[in-house]
Amino acid sequence: MFFVSFPFLIMDTKKKKDSQPQKVVESESAKALKVFRIDDVSASIFVRERFVRDENRQFYSVTFSRSYKDSQGQWRYTKWFDLDDLGKIVTVAQQAGEYIHGRLEQAA
Repeated sequence: MFFVSFPFLIMDTKKKKDSQPQKVVESESAKALKVFRIDDVSASIFVRERFVRDENRQFYSVTFSRSYKDSQGQWRYTKWFDLDDLGKIVTVAQQAGEYIHGRLEQAA
């Protein structure tokens, strides 16, 4: 038999003096900034603005989804993908990355 021993990890419960909580600059919207679609696969880009260390910063995130119609004909969305969807995921991920990099370059 093979046993591995891991040390106990204990989180520091003391609050650091120079750490400040992040403040939301403006009310956030659940609406995507930009959506890239190929057939039934999409990549949605969201932007969050935060006040960090005395400056306003933007953070980007991307979600991927696939749309389909259920047995009643209603549109539904899932985070599960088939083998045929993987190439589409790669393409919309690349488009999303290029879009975000373009926005970051404009802001600099």
